[in-house]
Amino acid sequence: MVRFLCMEITNVVLSILLASVCLASAVADFKLLPRIVESMQRLRMPTRIIPALGIAKIAGALGLVIGFSNDALGSYAAFCLSVYFLLATVLHLRARDAAANTAPAAVLMVVALLAFVTSL
Repeated sequence: MVRFLCMEITNVVLSILLASVCLASAVADFKLLPRIVESMQRLRMPTRIIPALGIAKIAGALGLVIGFSNDALGSYAAFCLSVYFLLATVLHLRARDAAANTAPAAVLMVVALLAFVTSL
């Protein structure tokens, strides 16, 4: 019982943290902030996909929040965000981007994975 409660609390904290970061990042995507555009250019990705990435982050954040009342959706959203940030990390590594630019994607991948595992 105590273990279940700890996992539930951990999942709520991680989900709120991840959803908040995703929403803030989506706002930056929609505003096409120069640092976002420069990052996409370093990764050799077309800048026209930036708004679509923002939409994906909002969808993931909403899935995490709705997941508080629908466990399956929360798990699925955490899994999808794990894949999203895994792909982002791979793109940074492929482009030999600086560690300071790669670390946020890698950390968010770990947070999303932990949110997924604690939702099971």
